[in-house]
Amino acid sequence: MTRRMLAALTVAVVVVAVLALSGCETKVVTAPAGQPTNTVTASGTGKVTAAPDVAMMTFGATARSENAKTALDQVSKTAESITSALKESGIAEEDIQTQNVSVYPRQEYKNDKPVVIDYEANVSVTAKVRDIGKLGEIISSAADAGADTISGPSFTLDEESPVRNEAIGVAVDDARSRAEAMAKAAGKNVGEVLSLSSTAVNVPVPMYGAAERAAADVAEVPIEPGTLEITADVTVVFELK
Repeated sequence: MTRRMLAALTVAVVVVAVLALSGCETKVVTAPAGQPTNTVTASGTGKVTAAPDVAMMTFGATARSENAKTALDQVSKTAESITSALKESGIAEEDIQTQNVSVYPRQEYKNDKPVVIDYEANVSVTAKVRDIGKLGEIISSAADAGADTISGPSFTLDEESPVRNEAIGVAVDDARSRAEAMAKAAGKNVGEVLSLSSTAVNVPVPMYGAAERAAADVAEVPIEPGTLEITADVTVVFELK
C-alpha cells in the first residue's frame, strides 16, 4: 500500500470517528498524523451540600412631606439610624451598603387635573450578615432603628468558601470516571490532564419573602438557614495512552 493511500486511510478513520461521536458529552479523539498524543475529553458535574455561611438582608425606610428635600432628609436620618444599629450588632462597615435612594411626587386628580399632594422618599440599606446565629437579633435592631420594610434573608456561601473547591474536585473526579469508561471501551488508558476548565460553580440563593411591618410589632425573628446544594461543572481533556 502506497504512502498516499495510507494517508488517505488515516484521514478517513479520523472523519468517521468524529462523525460517530458528534453530539456526545464525552468523546475520544484520534489525533491527525504527526501528532503523537491522543486525547479524551469529558465533562463532569460535582454536587456538595453545605450549610450557608452568609445571609443578605435589605432594610428599607420611607418618609413623606410636602417638601421633597424634607422627605429626603427624614429618610436619610432613618437610614443613618439603621446603619448605626447594624454596626452596633457587629456588622462590619464594608458589609453595609446604602441603595435605591429615590424621591417622587405623589399626585391625585382634582377637577380632572393632577395635583401634587406631597413627596415620598425611599432608601434601602443592605447588609451582609456573616454571623447567621445573630440574624434574628440584627433584624430586630434594624426594625427598632426605623426600618419599615424588611426583605430577606437570602442565604449563600462566601466567595472564599472551601465548599466551592470541594464541588470542583468532585466534578473533576466525575469527568475522569467518564473518560476512563470511554478509554476502556476503546482499549486505551487515561493519562495526564492536558487542560481543565470550570464552566460554572452554582450556589442557589433561597430567598424568603419580604415583610412590611411596624417596628413595634417586630420581635426577635427565629431563623432556620437550612442547607444549600453547590453544583460545579467542568470540562477536562486527558491524555489517551
